[in-house]
Parts: sequence; structure tokens; C-alpha cells
Amino acid sequence: MPSFSFVMPAYKAKFLSKAINSILKQDYNDFELIIVNDASPENLKHIVNEFRDKRIRYNENKQNIGGNNLVKNWNSCVSLAENDYVVLATDDDIFDKDYLSNAAKLIEKYPDVDLIRSGVKKIDEYDNIIDFEFPTKEFMTAIEFMLYYAKGGTISCVSNYIIKKTSLDRLGGFISFPRAHYSDDATALALSKNGVACMPTNSFSFRVSNINLSNRRDYLIVKEQLKATEQYMGWYINHIKEIGINPDSFFEKACYGGYKSRYLAMTENLISKIPFTKVHFAIHYIIHNNYMFKKEKIKMLFSYLICHS
Repeated sequence: MPSFSFVMPAYKAKFLSKAINSILKQDYNDFELIIVNDASPENLKHIVNEFRDKRIRYNENKQNIGGNNLVKNWNSCVSLAENDYVVLATDDDIFDKDYLSNAAKLIEKYPDVDLIRSGVKKIDEYDNIIDFEFPTKEFMTAIEFMLYYAKGGTISCVSNYIIKKTSLDRLGGFISFPRAHYSDDATALALSKNGVACMPTNSFSFRVSNINLSNRRDYLIVKEQLKATEQYMGWYINHIKEIGINPDSFFEKACYGGYKSRYLAMTENLISKIPFTKVHFAIHYIIHNNYMFKKEKIKMLFSYLICHS
């Protein structure tokens, strides 16, 4: 039977106890939980010490890594994992008790896959469900998974994926983009070449709260997210070719066209967060964007100006 490593880069204290407790309550016991305190100003060690469980390994970074390079911290934490499969856990999300047992059944049935996926529930800071994914087929080929992703079937997060450790190592770890924006998506797509085994339930809850680092509106962070969004679009187009989708085929058009709509929506959302005092940057970014047609640029310019009028 497979063994698992939950690897948790930790910084925030508010939901840490809930996150740890959800992992320790798994109904499948062959796992370790590695918690890495990323030089948090909060007393995370006290929270961890409340759990007297031999499956927990606690480490501390001497200096904060994730604040400057989130993916570097992810990969550093993953390097500590000793088991067959790894889950990059977070310090505020929740795993249902059958998360690992569902994964183990799929691994036994589909031993060649590098990626097992749980459906996702999105929850708020009070644990209320505010969104959820619809069920998928049990096994998707790489092309089917890419089409499912392109059409917006997924709630983007990282901890709903169980990854074969040797395959992640062979990839070089999680793929890096600024602020880890799209790093989870790119890594999942890159590891889907042998297909994706999907759990029958939404056994993972992704938390959205006012302390999520990804929800911040700082101008400099938004600039980095825009940079990542454009870099990822280029990576995504290359990936379509790498997995063998024939140019001008239905799948190529569906995968590109489906994601292009998401790309435009994400770009417009980020542009709207740029303060009007930085209007010159917003205009320059839109005009010189490599992946928008002229009509799309004009529409986005008007949208930005109206938003700040």
C-alpha cells in the first residue's frame, strides 16, 4: 500500500490547528506530516506542540523564504518528504477524513499515474461552503484533463493533488512563476501526461479568507501576478504542443480558446486593481500584451478607465 507525506509550509496561526487536526484524523494511517515554520512572527511551535503525534515532524526556517519566493519554499519543504506520494498542504485548508483512503484506492487501480486529484469545496473563514466543483470521470487522459481545466472545471489550488514523489523530483519540483501564481496549475498539467485519477468526492476544502496571501491587492504584488499570468500563458501554449495535440484540431482550439477566456478575465481583474495613479503602467501593459488581439486590448482599456472614473 502507498505511503504519503503531507508537507505543510506554515506561516499563519489562525487556522493552523484546524488544518493539522484534519490531517491527523485521516482514516488511512500510513503518512507523515512535515510542518515547516517559515520564520513566522506568530507562535506556531506552541500550536504544533499541542498535538502529541509521532507522525508529525516539525522544522523551522532560519529566515523567511516564502515571502520572497513561495515556490522555492514549497520545493525546499517537499525535499524533506520520505514517502511515495506527497501532498503540499497549507496552514488553513481542510482535508476530509477519507482523503488519503480515496487516493490509495485510485493508486492501486491506476498505478502508472503521477497525479491523483480530489474535487474541491471552497470555504470561507467560518467553514461555510461558498463554491464547489462538480464530479468528474474517474480517469482522465492528459488531453481530457487539459480540456476540463481550460473550460474552467477546476477551482485552482494545490493541496487537492496527491503527487508521485519521484515524478515531482524528475520534473525539478513545482514549476516556478512569480508569487507562485499558476505554479500549482502548471505543475498539475505537467504531471498529467500519464493521465489523472480523480476521487469520486470533493474531499478537500480550500479556504478563502481576508488573510490569504493570494488575495492581497498591493500594487507591486499585482504587477508580479500580471507578469506571472503572461508567462503562464506562454507556458500553456507550449504545453498544448508538448502533449501532442494536433494543431488546428478541435482539441487544440478548445484547449486554447477555453483558457484564453479565463486568461482575459484574470488579466482584466488584475488590471482593475492597479490604482489610477499608476495608469501609465496599466495602459503600457495592455498595449504591449503579447496574447490579446486589438479589440480585446481596446475593450480592456475602456474597462479599466470606466472602473476608475
